[in-house]
Amino acid sequence: MGTEKLSGIVIREQAKGESNKQIVLLAKGVGRVVLSARGARKTNSRLLAATQLFCYADFVVYEGNGFYSINQAELQKSFYDLRTDVERFSEAVYLTELVDRSCPAGMEQDEVLVLLYRAFSVMEKGILPPKLVSRIFELKLLQLNGLFAPEECQVCAKTEGNLYFDPRTAVFYCAAHRTEGSILVYDAVRQALQYVLEREGGAVFGFHLSEEAMEQLTMLLKSYMEIHMGLRLKSRDFFEQ
Repeated sequence: MGTEKLSGIVIREQAKGESNKQIVLLAKGVGRVVLSARGARKTNSRLLAATQLFCYADFVVYEGNGFYSINQAELQKSFYDLRTDVERFSEAVYLTELVDRSCPAGMEQDEVLVLLYRAFSVMEKGILPPKLVSRIFELKLLQLNGLFAPEECQVCAKTEGNLYFDPRTAVFYCAAHRTEGSILVYDAVRQALQYVLEREGGAVFGFHLSEEAMEQLTMLLKSYMEIHMGLRLKSRDFFEQ
């Protein structure tokens, strides 16, 4: 029991009672943790600003009986502009849900935290289309979890020539071993996959894609997330519709 300092991004918020709030924080060195914010929904609360969704903040918390309550909070970055545009907001909400669902509680996830912070920064500044930012985040998250196989044939490991992707199984094949229903992967998509997988830090957000290539990359990664991570998120389905 005692106080502890945590820094991280708020990836979920939930009202509790008339004026309290519970947040989920992706915290540096700690991972996903649930915090109770007493009175945080009051307009004059000193916790109001720092406990909003998307915010990066420093917290002083009190731990007792396995539960954390916030004593102090200092906002570092609000990412306010993510809330002023529908597309940015929808993609940012999707990313927070993805992180919330894919990161286990109490396990350090600092690489994911840094990736999420950079994704929010790129999205907020309008450097890339929000949808592309989300696709880059998904691919890098799959790589960090060791779930994205190299773009090579599942059967013979061949990398030369045309590459095909089967969305039913989320696997790649060469022309000789392609399955019924598999589709030819566009060169632009192959280059995008290679670009992201070979780079680290902010460098991963350094390219653009045509609308056609974006649609295929979106389909490919959606299949990968559903099959290899077991994730089908409501926010992505809702915003796509």
